Amino acid sequence: MDMYAKTVLVISADPGSLAEALGPFRDAGFTVRTASALDAALPLLDPSAPPALVLLDARDDADGATLRADAMRVLSRCALTWLTAVSPISAGAFHDAMEGLGMLPPLPLTPARRDGEALLTALRRFLPED
Repeated sequence: MDMYAKTVLVISADPGSLAEALGPFRDAGFTVRTASALDAALPLLDPSAPPALVLLDARDDADGATLRADAMRVLSRCALTWLTAVSPISAGAFHDAMEGLGMLPPLPLTPARRDGEALLTALRRFLPED
């Protein structure tokens, strides 16, 4: 993973609700760090060793506008990280709202282990080999 820290940064007021989906990352040797809000997470983003993935919890964002703004803040601090979100909007609406940000597909509102496995598989397509 060369330049990427083998880290997932979860930005959520309830990171425990994502534990099942994060299991595959832990099993693969990723460190999972959490922050309860974006302002607390931004100082944790090191552009010289970006986390492999930032997971934004946007379950309360019905149209994706706040998520898009938050994603842009993350990318302005650390442009070389990959992003995804837990989001209530449909896959098509998510794609439209996040267009141009290069986000990975979103997780469902109650993500299961299989969702985390699919996300890890998607992420690995973009990361250098270990």
